[in-house]
Amino acid sequence: MTNELRADISLIIVTIFWGTSFPVTSLALRDMSPYAFLTYRYILSAVIMLILTHKKLKNLNKATFKAALYIGGTLFFGTIIQTVGLLYTTPSKSGFISGLSVVLVPLLIGIVSRKLPDNKTILGVIFSVAGLFLISINKASPINFGDILTLSCAFLFATQILVVDSFAKDKDIMLLTAMQIVIVACLGIILSLLLGKLSIKFTLLSIAAIIYTSLFCTVAAYIVQNKMQPYLKPTHAAIIFLLEPVAGAASSVFIGDKLSGRAYFGAALILFGMLITSIKIRKND
Repeated sequence: MTNELRADISLIIVTIFWGTSFPVTSLALRDMSPYAFLTYRYILSAVIMLILTHKKLKNLNKATFKAALYIGGTLFFGTIIQTVGLLYTTPSKSGFISGLSVVLVPLLIGIVSRKLPDNKTILGVIFSVAGLFLISINKASPINFGDILTLSCAFLFATQILVVDSFAKDKDIMLLTAMQIVIVACLGIILSLLLGKLSIKFTLLSIAAIIYTSLFCTVAAYIVQNKMQPYLKPTHAAIIFLLEPVAGAASSVFIGDKLSGRAYFGAALILFGMLITSIKIRKND
């Protein structure tokens, strides 16, 4: 198995876990503010990571901390905006609007490098955008404030994909991930204290949501992302991450967030765009 294929499979699994976090987070917000949820989630995640990496902390250098600061910073602001947006929109819509980061990744690359993406990437993006349009824009569920917030977080997630590609290479992945999560936890504590939003109603649901998102959607997910994403091109990784809203929509059905036939067709277009972009075209000599 090649490193690229291993990275594909690993990121697909991670993306499915991220997708399931949408309905889980939506339920958790009934018992706490989005700021409190994000803070407690990352505090637990930071504690776990520090336990796993405490022997490596002495090896922390400026380059690793700088990378963690950039990755953690974009992750924090993207996640907090996305979580607040869930107060005003549905989990399935939030997931698919967040997926617009796939469009922004090649656009940001093009702006920086002054080059257009290759043809299959452009075609994949077109199908993906069409799918996102069918799911996110309809008369039954028009654009609202939560959708606008979520759209802005897509830009930050696109930036994070590029930051991981630029800074995660040749770093101690466990140490980098630990510092990244610690930075998010610290930013969450500061923001929550400033807003006075750290209160939480401890219920079985809220505790389970924090534990689930900490273990699977944060600690395990970011270790895998930082380790495996550098084997792929940023645009390729972004297309894989489009599976996140599909997984989010599928899992949101269990909390009553149903999709229409139009939305399911949009999801199919997204998957088709993902397939097109992932296919390697061999050129004859």
